[in-house]
Amino acid sequence: MRDWDSEFASIAGETPATQFYPGSTRRISRRPVRTQIDPRSAEHARHDDTDGWDAKPQVRPYKGGYREFFGIGHLAKALRRDAVTLRKWENSGVIPKATYLIKGKTANGDRRLYTREQIEAIVQIAAQEGLFDGDPRGIRITDTNFTERVKEAFEALKSKEAAA
Repeated sequence: MRDWDSEFASIAGETPATQFYPGSTRRISRRPVRTQIDPRSAEHARHDDTDGWDAKPQVRPYKGGYREFFGIGHLAKALRRDAVTLRKWENSGVIPKATYLIKGKTANGDRRLYTREQIEAIVQIAAQEGLFDGDPRGIRITDTNFTERVKEAFEALKSKEAAA
């Protein structure tokens, strides 16, 4: 059976009328079918996109000037982890609590902010402790000196800021 409506529409240069499944009011979708994606490639693409972790800082007034701040998502991207993981690390004491907080717009709580220096220090320590080597699920962070070194780095940055 020929579809005269679509043939006439193609001749006239018009888009064909909306088509429905027989006996239904449900439209026929012409979108391509999604195929299953290899999870390893999706994980790789998620962490290695063209925008770096510092692509979109929040510039906020601070002590008479302006300063760049980054959210926990930026820190997570820099460490190649999920933000949920970093919140868990913060609650369990693996990393120190965020030095800067702003009131959240919702009841979910305050937003954690980190400075560029803090994130760079954490990333450098993570690289030195081998947290970027291999599969992240195979590394026990408690078997490294990561926590102590990050706390020392945060204290050093805090005292450096207080002196300035």
